[in-house]
Amino acid sequence: MKKQIRTLIAEGKTKEALEMLMSVKPNEATLLLARYNRANQQYREGLIDFKEHGLEMARINVAAVEAAPDAPEPEPDNKPLTSRPQSKVFISYNHGDAEVARRVRDYLRQQGVQTILDEDDMPAGMNIMAFIQQSVRACDAMISIVSERSLKSGWVGQESVAAMYAIWLADKKFIPVRLDSVAFDIDFQIAAQEALQQRLQEMDEKIARLRQAGGDTRAFDDDRERLFELKNNLGKIIQQLKSVLALDISGDKFEMGMRKVVESIRSK
Repeated sequence: MKKQIRTLIAEGKTKEALEMLMSVKPNEATLLLARYNRANQQYREGLIDFKEHGLEMARINVAAVEAAPDAPEPEPDNKPLTSRPQSKVFISYNHGDAEVARRVRDYLRQQGVQTILDEDDMPAGMNIMAFIQQSVRACDAMISIVSERSLKSGWVGQESVAAMYAIWLADKKFIPVRLDSVAFDIDFQIAAQEALQQRLQEMDEKIARLRQAGGDTRAFDDDRERLFELKNNLGKIIQQLKSVLALDISGDKFEMGMRKVVESIRSK
């Protein structure tokens, strides 16, 4: 059933997935359906925005997959041979690491792997969070370029969280590659949390001043929300990165690291 529920969710059929879950986990499914209906109603009434609605839907989807019983299906004896479809990879990075991101893109393309990179594929004027969600849905794997700089980025933090959801939703691969090791040090996390808290305090003060002056704060409210989300999720992101092998692609280790990345993308 877990596979069926993942398939329904990947097709955007969350309600149907929850209804299927109802037959085996009625208590969990009832609670998730209530959250599903409440989030849709709040979105229709303008109480939450597109991003908040999308994040709540992702949380509900993750919970549904986790609750579903796992019953592996046997492989057929005479499985037909088919040509391997071309993989598609979404590259998540901080713009300060753009040169490395382009190098990763070029390497993957030389190996016959399709890529999604914001500077190549994001239409002008498109909502950034919508692009992230669309890219995660469209890809087979996501490469997150991890560095001290990237983990302090609100957008890269949200992309990492989105990727974690995607792993559960549709068996997508999350492949972190690192440019340094500082992000895995506890002192970095302490310093990053303190810096994010300071930035939030400064932003709160400026937003309050803008409100007092009669200004529209919505654009800056979004910036603050991204920082707040990153502060809350930073520990989870680092835990996820530490739980898998983050390949080193710094300096002269690039070729060896990227060869392993391509092997991981193509493996079952």
